[in-house]
Amino acid sequence: MCIYAKEVSNLLGKSPQQARRILSQIKDSHGKEQHQYVSIKEFAAYTGLDEEEVRKVCQG
Repeated sequence: MCIYAKEVSNLLGKSPQQARRILSQIKDSHGKEQHQYVSIKEFAAYTGLDEEEVRKVCQG
């Protein structure tokens, strides 16, 4: 499952632009191209947040 900028914005309390920048940094750190998605697992590992908690917030 992937995570989107809107969800990152809600989780971290950041602006949508900052959320897109964070996702871009995660892609860079994992050697991904810009058209590829960031998984919840990758996001949680990068931010240090609990993966299950992130999943719960993203799923509603």
